[in-house]
Amino acid sequence: MYLPLPTPREMAAWDKRSMDDFHLRPELLMENASREAFSQIKSRFSDLSGRTALIFAGSGNNGGDAFALARHLWNSGVKVMTLHSKRLKEYDGATGYHLSVLRKLEIPYAHLSEYNFDFIKDVDIIVDGLLGTGFTGELSQDCVRWIKAINKVGARAYVISLDIPSGINGITGEPSPVAVKADDTVAFEEAKLGLMQPEAREYVGCLSIKKIGIPQKIKEDSPPKHYVLDIDILNRLEMPRRTMHKGEGGHVLVLGGSQALSGAAVLTCLGSLRAGAGLVTLACPADLARHIRCGWPEIMTIPLGEGFHWRREMFSQIKDELTRFDAVVVGPGMGRDDDTRAFFSAYLEDVHPRTLFDADALYFLAGDDSLMNRLSGSSEVVLTPHPGEMSRFFGVSAAQINQDRSRYVQEFSAKYNLNLVLKGASTLIAGVDQHFYISPFATPNLAVGGSGDVLSGIIGSLMAQNMRTLDAASLGVYWHGLAGKDLEKIYPCRGNLAREIADALPGVLARYRGGKHEDKVFFFC
Repeated sequence: MYLPLPTPREMAAWDKRSMDDFHLRPELLMENASREAFSQIKSRFSDLSGRTALIFAGSGNNGGDAFALARHLWNSGVKVMTLHSKRLKEYDGATGYHLSVLRKLEIPYAHLSEYNFDFIKDVDIIVDGLLGTGFTGELSQDCVRWIKAINKVGARAYVISLDIPSGINGITGEPSPVAVKADDTVAFEEAKLGLMQPEAREYVGCLSIKKIGIPQKIKEDSPPKHYVLDIDILNRLEMPRRTMHKGEGGHVLVLGGSQALSGAAVLTCLGSLRAGAGLVTLACPADLARHIRCGWPEIMTIPLGEGFHWRREMFSQIKDELTRFDAVVVGPGMGRDDDTRAFFSAYLEDVHPRTLFDADALYFLAGDDSLMNRLSGSSEVVLTPHPGEMSRFFGVSAAQINQDRSRYVQEFSAKYNLNLVLKGASTLIAGVDQHFYISPFATPNLAVGGSGDVLSGIIGSLMAQNMRTLDAASLGVYWHGLAGKDLEKIYPCRGNLAREIADALPGVLARYRGGKHEDKVFFFC
């Protein structure tokens, strides 16, 4: 459901403890890694015999993995050339050991700085073992040249990266300034944080996680701060009983809509209904409610006041009714004028304990810390900003938020101690448990007006079904992303509507829930 997503430093600490406390030899861990990478290569080729391979081996542990993998390929009849970045005498430890085995087998090798790539015409397999997850900073000129050579030859070959594509920062996912473009990336033991960042997507190819023998006790004793959402989270939704009634599906109240923005509130209601809510009620100004009731019979309405505008006194009409709702979504299409602010402020004086704040509600919260202080520490409340809405909390631009999404999410979490969903490619979720969760999805089919309103409705529905708010946010984000990914098949160049994201929800749940997935393969392909 939540797969560990260690930083390079956290992974290095796991490796060290495996060797220090459990006496697992690094040569063994490299051997395990190479066998898992070899298994991935075999899954891509019906027959390896007679194939050709270029192995790029760096100076660190990735180089040792590459040396060991060269041996497995050689033993399977592959014509191998191993290219090493350091002089042979400079390799020592576990990496030196696997190099020595390769040399005893008389597998061809050459120093990278002396190899002429101009003579390469065709090769079947390229193994990228140049740089590991611990790489930071800017690439050397030699590394830039080697990576460009891999990408040039790799345009006509199958490229597999060991643990991470060389040149990708293991935390930010950014190329530095270039990176290997892999067809497959095999992450050893767990995926690393940088692999899940949207900047890394065009380089990673298909990402799979392969275990290499790190004891589970080590990961339990020293858990990482970041996790990636896994398809198993869909199993958090229980199958409905045949005798269930609508009250068991939860009742969602949506406070939103205004004369020019009624669609946002309707889409939120649709998201809730498609995500299984038994009842959805929209409370909005009276004249707006009449229009919505005519077009959407599935959505119940509570007309507030008169006309199309919010007023503070409207809250008295629903204050005593809040307890009959299982969750509340506040903000979609509500508007931002002073009278609406007054209504919103009145709601915060008697806020429903399971409330999702989105859209215009976030506009009011970001502009007034006294309002945020009323919510701080509420464990069942969640905020769902997009980068533009998030930027108002920090007084920066949306572009700055996107450049360092993880940092801003962590700062927000530390300051307000609230559940947060920062929408966008690889949506980030911060829990009041001080852990951070990342969606594996980055799909342009979700980049459409109203998509976020649908997401708010999904999460609100799951909250109303008595799911813990953090789990509801995580499941909602994953389900929403999966629907967007599914729509790529129908609309590969986009063009889908936000309502179609909502409509896709039941179908994708039926297709993917409860499936068997022995290897955790993410939808990066």
